[in-house]
Amino acid sequence: MLSRRALLAGSVAALVAPAVAAADATDDLLARVARARARVRTLQGPFTQTRTLGLLATDVRSRGTLTLVCPDRLRWDLAPPDDVSFFVGPEGMAYRGPHGQAAAVPPIARFGGVLDDLRTVLGGDLRALRPRWDLRALRDDATGAEIEATPRPGGDARLASLRFALSADLVRPTSALLVEGPKDRTDVQFGAMVVDAPVDAARMRP
Repeated sequence: MLSRRALLAGSVAALVAPAVAAADATDDLLARVARARARVRTLQGPFTQTRTLGLLATDVRSRGTLTLVCPDRLRWDLAPPDDVSFFVGPEGMAYRGPHGQAAAVPPIARFGGVLDDLRTVLGGDLRALRPRWDLRALRDDATGAEIEATPRPGGDARLASLRFALSADLVRPTSALLVEGPKDRTDVQFGAMVVDAPVDAARMRP
């Protein structure tokens, strides 16, 4: 007859094994994404962004275009009526409104504060997020992959969670869900992404 200690050890092992397997699966996926992205120089394409804000009775929908120059420059353009462009680079984040670079922070800039992490999500090495985020593979199959990121305790992440999906090539994003709080979130649906098309370097700076 098994002792209580043996039963307890078996129960712990049964609980730990699935978690270890899930961690290994996530590690494998992140490594494959890194390999797929290692050869990418640029990524460009349209997106539709829907912001749900608890203080508003309706969603705020925007259209825009992203331009990513690897390894570290992102331009996020929102078409009118937003009419604002965000720039993320090694020197930090900036934005430009319809009348040039602005000094005051517009309401839409609250979303801009998360673009640094989104830059990594879209084209960087996802493993670089791990000091601040816990990553978990939600889907990994022939159609692509989906990953969820949740902030580590004590970190400075501005989101409650970040979920994003990649196409089968593990390069092109298909969607991203940025959850700021119980009632505030941004849902981004990406259109056809073009890989390695030329980008004017001047466009990547405000």
